[in-house]
Amino acid sequence: MAVAPDTVSRAPAITYTILPLLNTHIYKIILQFIPNTNCSTLKLPTWIPGSYMIREFSKNIISINVKQQNIAVICEQIDKNTWQISGYKLHQQVDIEYEVYAFDFGIRTAYLDSKRGYFNPTSLCLGILDYENLAHIIQFNNMPPTWNVATGLTYVENQYLAANYNELIDAPFELGEFIRLSFEVYDIPHYIILSGTITPSFDSKRFIKDITTICQTQMDLFGGVAPFTNYTFLLYLGGEIYTGLEHANSTALMAPYYAVSTSQMNKINDDYLKLLGLISHEYFHLWNIKRIKPQVFNPYDLYTENYTGLLWWFEGITSYYDDLVLYRAGLIDKKYYLQIILDNINNIYKYSGVTKQSLLNSSITAWVKFYRPDENSPNSLVSYYIKGALVGLCLDLIIRNKSDRKSLDDVLLGLYNKWLEDGQGIAEEELSDLIKKYTGCDLAKEILDYTTTTNELPLKQLFEKYGLDLIKISANYASSGKILPKDEELAPNNKLSLGIKSVKETIGYKVINVYDKTPASESGLAGGDILIAFDNVKLTDLDKQLSLYTVNSQFNVTLFRQEQLLTVRINPKSDLTHIYNLKITDEEKLSNWL
Repeated sequence: MAVAPDTVSRAPAITYTILPLLNTHIYKIILQFIPNTNCSTLKLPTWIPGSYMIREFSKNIISINVKQQNIAVICEQIDKNTWQISGYKLHQQVDIEYEVYAFDFGIRTAYLDSKRGYFNPTSLCLGILDYENLAHIIQFNNMPPTWNVATGLTYVENQYLAANYNELIDAPFELGEFIRLSFEVYDIPHYIILSGTITPSFDSKRFIKDITTICQTQMDLFGGVAPFTNYTFLLYLGGEIYTGLEHANSTALMAPYYAVSTSQMNKINDDYLKLLGLISHEYFHLWNIKRIKPQVFNPYDLYTENYTGLLWWFEGITSYYDDLVLYRAGLIDKKYYLQIILDNINNIYKYSGVTKQSLLNSSITAWVKFYRPDENSPNSLVSYYIKGALVGLCLDLIIRNKSDRKSLDDVLLGLYNKWLEDGQGIAEEELSDLIKKYTGCDLAKEILDYTTTTNELPLKQLFEKYGLDLIKISANYASSGKILPKDEELAPNNKLSLGIKSVKETIGYKVINVYDKTPASESGLAGGDILIAFDNVKLTDLDKQLSLYTVNSQFNVTLFRQEQLLTVRINPKSDLTHIYNLKITDEEKLSNWL
């Protein structure tokens, strides 16, 4: 499904014929090319752009057989994701037949069952070194008669065409039965592909209207110029997660089936807004990472880690704008938007990881830390998404305060125009100079402080200039900050907390995280523990049973750690942290920003 004016050469090309073997969860692929050297190298990417972790896609390749005119050709695997083929005749077609197991339910890899198929070419399409700049073609065979195909690639005569291998691997595919919606923004066709569980009350008109508003608001920010000729949203509805991955002219998304708009929805609810925020985030990446990008990503090296200290900009600034766009588009009001900002502040500052890891380090170590969280992550990591969004907020407010009618919008537009002119990425140390160029504001000192240290961001001081008071109070992990009316006083909250994140099991509660400097950490509780009793009483409701104790009391917690039964003594007196609340003190000042 794509609309072309895009033109792909019909000269000799690399062709993939994909045959879904439904109930086996296996894709059979026939890769055909015409060799011009005596030895050719096949290679599969180890990661997918936009998700910074080595995923080892080659682990799912089951077998590879190579033939030329039905005669076997030598194929030798030389490392984890590389094969060499030789012993063929030059300038005659070689057929490479291989199978890939695909049962990873997500957006970054590949999936196949009797009802649906999905894949990223990074998981299925072996690249041929030195042939990457040829046109690449995908075609399908052995498809169920009711199945359709959706992707952002150009469609011509039952084939999906990419100008080169890099374009190919940046286009996910959805296979199966799905709903196809369409709309236009500035005459550019956009498609929404809905698969999974579609509720009978789904309100497609409202969904299209809201997404159209988001897309137009973002396109306006970038001067009304789109770097694509068509765009496709691939949205699978099912499960309990919200996740997305950006591509050059498409995005792959997953959300709970109940998150979409329905005919009974009189007011936009939190689930729907979370989905709209996800859509806003991935669409904004069209400019901020798919075009404006770090120099080290231009081009990507798909076979090893690509290190940059700028993920806080490309994910954090995108996270700042995804919610801001919802406000500008009129989908949320001022109070709701401020609550999102406040939630971000609390989500960062209630965990001690913010005092231990800088944004620069968070960006560099994403490959081994951020995408591989464990039970200690809240105590050692900081999210370059959320804290990066707060840095974006700080930079925006400083620019607005220091300059004459400039804002972070001008920086984004300037960076996009720079990309249109030179197609180059941003050097690691170049960002401050570019901000100064586009706004006249020298923020080198601030960026250095915000990204290379763990110093607290000056949010309170910046908010004061715009009629807001950020109030830090003692609270506990169960508390949440809120937007306070001007005259409201804060009430104390004495609810106890152990300082853990847990999930209820058939028997007891499983500890997911133990937070630093809390009763849980001081007593020696650990991630993975199964808490089964307080003072020898079966644990059936953690919050209610904890409320029976008072600060400075002590009690025994019985637990399983692996196969051993243990008892620890806990003293719930050091469970307090700080929670922020936000009070609007001057609406007129606030209107200078929002």
